[in-house]
Amino acid sequence: MGSIIGCAFFGHRVDNREFGRAASRDLECGCGRPYLREGEETRVRHTLSCFFGGHTYVPTGTRHGHNEYVCDRCGHPLLFEQERDPYAGEGRFAKKVRYLCNLFGHRVHTVCERHGFTEYACRCGHTFLRRRPGLARVTHPPICTVAGHFIRFVERRDGYAEHRCRNCGHTFGFVEAA
Repeated sequence: MGSIIGCAFFGHRVDNREFGRAASRDLECGCGRPYLREGEETRVRHTLSCFFGGHTYVPTGTRHGHNEYVCDRCGHPLLFEQERDPYAGEGRFAKKVRYLCNLFGHRVHTVCERHGFTEYACRCGHTFLRRRPGLARVTHPPICTVAGHFIRFVERRDGYAEHRCRNCGHTFGFVEAA
C-alpha cells in the first residue's frame, strides 16, 4: 500500500477495503510501519482518486438526528440531518467532492458535544470535531492541503474506528478488522 519514500513525503495510504480484510486491528502500512494505533498520531495522505473521481459511500448508522456514511475507500465520512438527507434509504452511492466548500470553507451547524470536542457538519456532509464551540464556518488550513492529515484515534462506533485530524478537525472512519 505504500513505499517508505512515498509515505515519508505524502503520508500513509489508507484503504477501507484493505482494512476490512485485515486479520487484526494491528495495521501495518505497505511501507512496513505500524499505523492508525490508539494513542499514536498517523499522518495520512489524500486519496486523490476519491478527491477527483468522487467517493463511494455506505451507510454506517444514525446518531444525534443525523444519518452517517463512510467512504468505502478513504474513510471520509458524511453526516446529514435526517430531514435533509438526500441519500436517505440508499445502500451505497457515489458522491463527488464539493470543491467550493473546500476552497471557501464549510458553513456548519453544531451536531453535538463529545469527547471534549464540538462536532460540526456542513450541508455537503463534511464533518469536523473542533475544540471551539459556536463556529459557523470551518476551513481547511494549508498544512492539511499540502501535507495531508495528522490523525489520532477518537472512538469505535458501528464497526469503524473514528480518527480526527489535529489541525482541521476532519474526521475519518476506518473499518475495523474482520
